Amino acid sequence: RVNHALTAQDFVQRGRAVEGATLAQAVQWHTEHRVLLDGDRTVIFE
Repeated sequence: RVNHALTAQDFVQRGRAVEGATLAQAVQWHTEHRVLLDGDRTVIFE
């Protein structure tokens, strides 16, 4: 969550943290063979 008290630098730091977590999750799923590309679609298995 964000609020109006955050500075621009706070937003940058939070954005980087979210991007890092998202990339880590994607890499984990890829190594677990849970990601399948089907034409223009990406399927992620649970």
